[in-house]
Amino acid sequence: MDHIELVGNPWTVQRLREIKRNIRPEIIFLSETKNPNETVLSKLEELEYDFHFLVSPTGHGAGGLTLLWNQSVNLEVLSSTSNLIDTVIVYEGKKIYASFTYGDTNKPVRRAFWDHLITLNEARDEPWFVTGDFNDLISNDEKEGGPIRPESSFTDLRTFLTEGDLFDLQHSGDFLSWRGQRGDHLVRCRLDRATANTSWAETFPTARCQYLNFE
Repeated sequence: MDHIELVGNPWTVQRLREIKRNIRPEIIFLSETKNPNETVLSKLEELEYDFHFLVSPTGHGAGGLTLLWNQSVNLEVLSSTSNLIDTVIVYEGKKIYASFTYGDTNKPVRRAFWDHLITLNEARDEPWFVTGDFNDLISNDEKEGGPIRPESSFTDLRTFLTEGDLFDLQHSGDFLSWRGQRGDHLVRCRLDRATANTSWAETFPTARCQYLNFE
């Protein structure tokens, strides 16, 4: 599975071509597509995925989610919001849940979103995989540049991961996957992550996350 942002950027489309050619992911999740659905589909048509599910942007040039998958993947979309595409996948006879997420930039809205995900999973005993742009961190070790954040600012994401029995997958590559200018500071952060619960880890003990080079 791969997670990419900003389909409207021509460099992103080129990067998607390279990923499809070199890695051949069965599923691709896109967040912050920021374009009408028709535009997104026209730009992604050449990738030749069999199925797609889109969530429209919430406003002009803001938000938008897209999930692409191949016919070989037995995937059903269960629900969606502006921050979530929630799915169930049957893989080698096993039922697993996969939640593709975009954490809102508004902290109270993001906190309510974490609560919503926990509620969704309360009735599930199967493996659960949660990936995407969480738009938050669990510690100052997940950022470079800018002022140090107070420990209390990490409470929401830490609580969500604990209550959801979620752990970061073992990963390779540079996990500081986002960078931007904040005042006079160049800041790099780990906003994107792949997490899974204990049942997932027991079912797929060799699962790994790879952070691709920033392009």
